[in-house]
Amino acid sequence: MNFENQNYLVTVEQFFLSLKDSGLALSATDYDLIQQWENQGIPVNVVCRGIENGVAELATQRRSVRMGLNYLKVYVEEELERSRS
Repeated sequence: MNFENQNYLVTVEQFFLSLKDSGLALSATDYDLIQQWENQGIPVNVVCRGIENGVAELATQRRSVRMGLNYLKVYVEEELERSRS
């Protein structure tokens, strides 16, 4: 893993954990998903905005869901589409 890769991973990890306000690390599945986003060339700011949108949506629904990045994947994809238009 090179420094740039680690920086992308750490940025998304820290951002998500700060919004989630619990946990110290992500699951292996979450780390794999971050790697996929990076490999697809999705800018880290787009990923973070998508995560933020998903967390906000969950908060409005007041749902008690074990939040993982896989659940928020759709919000990242929506944000990517918005950023391309």
